[in-house]
Amino acid sequence: MSARHPRAARSPLPAPVLLLGILGAAALTLPFVGLGTRVAWADVPMLLASGPARAALGLSLRTCVIATAVSVLLGVPLALLLARQWPGVRVARVLAVLPMTMPPVVAGIALLSTLGKRGLLGPALEAAGVQVSFTTTAVVIAQVFVSMPYLVVTLEAALRSRDGQAETVARTLGAGPWTVLGRVTLPLVAPALARGTALALGRSLGEFGATIAFAGSKEGVTRTMPLAIYLERENDTATSLALAVVLIALSLVVVAATSIPWHSLPLPRENWCYPPRELVLSPTRTGVIPHENWCYPPRGQDAAGRSIHLSFTCAERGVGLRLDVEAGRAVALVGPNGSGKSTACAVLAGLLDAEGGSVSVGGRLLDGGAPGSVFVPAGRRGVALLSQAPGVFGHMSVLDNVAFGPRCRGLARAAARERALDELVAVGAAHLAHRPGSQLSGGQAARVALARALATDPAVLVLDEPMAALDVTARQDMRLLVARRVAEEGLTLLLVTHDVLDLTALADEVVVLESGRVVESGPTARVLAAPSSSFTAHLTGTSVLAGRLAGDAEAPVLVLADGTRVAGRPGEPWETPGGQGLALVPPDAVALYPVDGAAHGSPRNALPVTVTALERAGALVQVRLALGDGQGLTAVVTAGAIADLGLEPGGAATCVVKAVQVRLLASRGALSSEAAVPRKEKS
Repeated sequence: MSARHPRAARSPLPAPVLLLGILGAAALTLPFVGLGTRVAWADVPMLLASGPARAALGLSLRTCVIATAVSVLLGVPLALLLARQWPGVRVARVLAVLPMTMPPVVAGIALLSTLGKRGLLGPALEAAGVQVSFTTTAVVIAQVFVSMPYLVVTLEAALRSRDGQAETVARTLGAGPWTVLGRVTLPLVAPALARGTALALGRSLGEFGATIAFAGSKEGVTRTMPLAIYLERENDTATSLALAVVLIALSLVVVAATSIPWHSLPLPRENWCYPPRELVLSPTRTGVIPHENWCYPPRGQDAAGRSIHLSFTCAERGVGLRLDVEAGRAVALVGPNGSGKSTACAVLAGLLDAEGGSVSVGGRLLDGGAPGSVFVPAGRRGVALLSQAPGVFGHMSVLDNVAFGPRCRGLARAAARERALDELVAVGAAHLAHRPGSQLSGGQAARVALARALATDPAVLVLDEPMAALDVTARQDMRLLVARRVAEEGLTLLLVTHDVLDLTALADEVVVLESGRVVESGPTARVLAAPSSSFTAHLTGTSVLAGRLAGDAEAPVLVLADGTRVAGRPGEPWETPGGQGLALVPPDAVALYPVDGAAHGSPRNALPVTVTALERAGALVQVRLALGDGQGLTAVVTAGAIADLGLEPGGAATCVVKAVQVRLLASRGALSSEAAVPRKEKS
């Protein structure tokens, strides 16, 4: 018994809508049924064998094929141009659609007024000895004029709605404009290109009005099938019906061909050597590699990590940053959304200008930051960028995805594929080599994207939250894989993340950004153990209380809005009392007691709180607490303590925190910066 594929439940259509849809389908199909009842099907071959019929059929096929080729040659660049933003593009889009809306006879008159003997260009063409009107060339021109807009409109809409992530990835892998266009952009919109080409071809086959007005109706020269059908309608109805059937059949074949899901057909397996099924461990590399009879290109000596210098300002995004990373070090950028982390990655990778600054890798200047200065484009910097979206090319196999970068750098096809296979084996994805990129899970796509980036022999690996969308298991596997590969290659790593586990597993140092400025930096262990910014405190689970500073360096106090005083650790760098401050309270420093219970020891902070929520965290329970002014604290206790204390949402308790475990800091305001210059993208 064959298994049935599950289908998504669909909302039923209202009965009136369904009825109207059926009537619409009938309105489109009944005319074809009526035509079929009038055709003498047995006589069709004989009717089509007549001289006029064969001449009209041959002329239509020749001219429409030529017109379609011209439409593609001119229409694709026009669609690419109209899909961009530039002054006057809206007007240009309207003009591109105009031939679709005007009556065909008017289109023919417009062409005649331009290219006819008395037209705008007629005298110049006649002086050059060129006759256009009432020739076969005129037929082609008329067909192009009325059919190319169908291609342009269809393709332009697809280009404007496409996701540009794949093209950005291609640029970072070293692809030039022609490579991006031919291997990424056009394949991504291939269904729209095919549909638009089919519409243009069908419109050329059926063109009548513009042709008869501009080219006339001369048998064997300008009389296409539509004209022959019209002229034979009164004299030889049987022949006109036979030609009509052929025209409909040709249009049906052309349009139906665009409905075939070509992208889902199996990819052809080319005649080149595939990896053996049995893989063995290599003593020179952690993981598995193919059998020793496989030969791989040697790794470049320049693949070792290099130092990074990054400085820029961006007034549009409110970012002003200076960052220096030593060669072979792993530095994490953390901070709230909009703090400038992704902007820094884009500037380093060459996707944005380093306005008002500079970018250097290994002492080599990549971007001077000023117009006319040095600028090394993305993909030529030795910097590999992985962002949140893996950007796997869905129209390529996984093997070709990974080989894309080496191919852009001039490596021969076979050598690039061998190198790609090497990287796929190293990330544990060799079994996916011949799977289409569109058929990967999130974890598989992340592995393939990492292999593709490393296949370019980068000196710097930039990870802009590539594991954010993965599940826990896939994220853990990816984290271990990145740590191993970075250690093996000796790469310099710049990591953007919001996950503490990423920091502890991958980063040597942490740089905290807020409002586009560096507010905290240092070794990972120190920053996580003793955070000095509110974001890092929240990242590690530390509660942050805001208030007004009081006391002195030996007995610092934070006064909350309701007058509650929170004593902090003495000896911290102190600010003038009266200013705004923060208290950082780690959850393991919070002890809970009943409202009438007595705290043990000598705590200086015994605060009345209200329980707002209880959340299970493994074997422990996180207790969310609200102070009198509405600010919150978090405590971590055992399930037994919850029962003993009788804690429940809405209940009251006493929160006890030793002053030595509370850090008081001055609130950080917006830092001043140098005059910033608006960003500009490099294409």
